[in-house]
Amino acid sequence: MNSFDISILSNGIKVITRKNNNTPRTAVNLFINSGIKCETKAGEASLSGRLLLQGTDTRNAEEIAKELDNNAIEMSVDTKQDYTKVRTVFLNEDFDKAINILADATQNSTFEKAEKESVKLKGEIEMDLDSPRTKAIDNLIKNIYPDHPYGNTHTKILNDLPEINMDLLKEFYYSALMPDAMTFAVVGDIDKDSIINTFESKFGSIKKDSNKCTVKIPDAIRENKTVLIKKADAAQAQIVKGWIVPDIASEDFAPLAIFNTILGASGLSSRLFVELRDKKGLAYHVRSTFEPFKHSGTFSVYIGTAPVNINIALEGFNTEIKKLQEELVSKKELEDARSNYLGKRAFYHETNAQQAHYLGYYDIIGLGADYDNIVPEKIKKVSEKDIREVANKYLSSNSVISILAPEEYLGNF
Repeated sequence: MNSFDISILSNGIKVITRKNNNTPRTAVNLFINSGIKCETKAGEASLSGRLLLQGTDTRNAEEIAKELDNNAIEMSVDTKQDYTKVRTVFLNEDFDKAINILADATQNSTFEKAEKESVKLKGEIEMDLDSPRTKAIDNLIKNIYPDHPYGNTHTKILNDLPEINMDLLKEFYYSALMPDAMTFAVVGDIDKDSIINTFESKFGSIKKDSNKCTVKIPDAIRENKTVLIKKADAAQAQIVKGWIVPDIASEDFAPLAIFNTILGASGLSSRLFVELRDKKGLAYHVRSTFEPFKHSGTFSVYIGTAPVNINIALEGFNTEIKKLQEELVSKKELEDARSNYLGKRAFYHETNAQQAHYLGYYDIIGLGADYDNIVPEKIKKVSEKDIREVANKYLSSNSVISILAPEEYLGNF
């Protein structure tokens, strides 16, 4: 991976640059230390992000869209648990045009279409919740984090949307737009000095202040809990079981990532797929998921199966997890999991936009841009004992189980 440079604008905004010669398109990602974790009302982050390209003091939504389209400039906003990201990709010769739009959208958005966008978001969420799997996962996460913004799921957003207005969104967004909470990552065939000069003129006037977002550490799951959704016409039972695990800075990040790969994230070769799908024929889709955040993390296992198989599926989860808690994985299985993880990781670093994402992400999360180069070394050092240790340390703790199924199959829960 190429090296990178870090520059600081006069007001303290960090700019990370990486020069990739002979690439026709440049990627610029702006990360803002905000996101879902800063919400006081569920939906503030998503709705404010959606409105950034919906009109500024000098451009309406149609003019922004036309200018982007005419110059083949990609620009989008993504809101996650720990950040808001504004991503733009453009031909090298269109750098000034793209940065002009980016600067305008991020500093001068009016949020005037808040009511209209709120209605649109409500409709999209209701459509998403028509998916039984989405509904079961929603139920899991809001019960894992009942008193924390990380638990601001679709159903919580629907509840809070009527209380969110334009003024609230402007306050939410602009209170986070502070130099100490902003990181740019720029990757392409670029001249660093030219980049810094342009960014200084476009973003150097943002006033210094302290980011007002304070985040508490989520509470542990107090007791084992099963939460149910009764759906009479459900052809399949949706079953998700989840635990709280450490944040992304934990030394257990790498062992958990490989444990996840072995258990259920490596597709056809994962243990859950082989045992529960191939051998027992319980489901077509079964997997595990590891999601580390800045202040916490979740680990979950999922299966969609016939409602009569609910108990068998849960026992299957427990059996496969227990094997990893009691027995060391083989050297071959460990090496295959490492190769799988690192291979996917390399694939996700191929483009300038992908590289800009990881440089900015690791910086805004507090680990520093160089952490992107450290992750592979941590993965390579994971041992068989590390896998067994994290399986016992975290998946022996309290959990939440979310089940969606017809009522007649839920009587034992």
